[in-house]
Amino acid sequence: MEQVCVIYDNDEQYGRRLMSSISKRKNLSFGIQLFTEEKELYSYLDKNEPEVVVVSEQDYSNELEKKYNGKVLVLTESEAGSVDEISSTLHETVLVYKFQPVDNILREIIHCTGGFKECGEAELIGVFSPVYEPLRSGFALCLARTLSESCRTLYVNLEEFSGLEELLPQNEEETFSDALYDYRKHGKITEQIKKVICTHNGVDYIPPIQYAQDISCIEAEETADFISALAKVCGYQKVVADISSAVREQWKMILKCTNIYMPVKEDYLSLRKLEGFEKYLLMSGMEHIWNHIKKVNIPQKCGSIHKDYMNCREGEMMNGFVRSILAE
Repeated sequence: MEQVCVIYDNDEQYGRRLMSSISKRKNLSFGIQLFTEEKELYSYLDKNEPEVVVVSEQDYSNELEKKYNGKVLVLTESEAGSVDEISSTLHETVLVYKFQPVDNILREIIHCTGGFKECGEAELIGVFSPVYEPLRSGFALCLARTLSESCRTLYVNLEEFSGLEELLPQNEEETFSDALYDYRKHGKITEQIKKVICTHNGVDYIPPIQYAQDISCIEAEETADFISALAKVCGYQKVVADISSAVREQWKMILKCTNIYMPVKEDYLSLRKLEGFEKYLLMSGMEHIWNHIKKVNIPQKCGSIHKDYMNCREGEMMNGFVRSILAE
């Protein structure tokens, strides 16, 4: 039987907006039921036992506690998250600030319900270039966000120094390095590893590493295996890997990708570097990798990346460019 998340808020407009935003997320392991009338909610609880009840602070009551003894997520109007009226006897109560991005509220619901439906093998899509291209990560991020509109997609950055701390803020202190360390230690995806995944601007991601050697000292196959295991357990159908030259034998990672996009530049030195990369692959008997790569020349109108890139005009230009590439 499918798990159910109940939302109860007498502010019908807010409740419907919250339900609609959550319902757009793909592959959730639970269904959504919305109630705006107390009588209807209690009638439902008399016959059903939902996995979690999300209730606004002003609608929380002792009667709810009597009717339902499961997990309750209270949407508070105080950002500090302290509500004196809430009974302390309901030990599975979580306080969450109401007026924040829906992604943050959804993350708390996911922790209560166990997350997403487990999927099969995820499709790994790589973005790589031997030419330094500042917009490579912009392309990869917009690719992940665009793909997320049709299926659950995870963005993974594999650079020594990503510079994306402001674009991809952390929820906690842990990063890709910590998640990979835990995976190597336990040999499986733990609940702690799942919590490392963040959501911002429509992109699910693991915060990039903080120490360069955490990428360069790990075998590409091990990194790929970890990403694959995480995607499967967390229900991701696609993973966009932002691959840098810091990845040891990065062509091994490229080989695991069903698609690989290579942002290129047309200046003299960039073209010479591309020729050198192609020559290396051909001389090493890896021409199949070169034939597997799709080169993309990012338009100048996409601009340069800054901390508000995902929400600015240049970012929208990149979104449009990504859509045109996917439509080909």
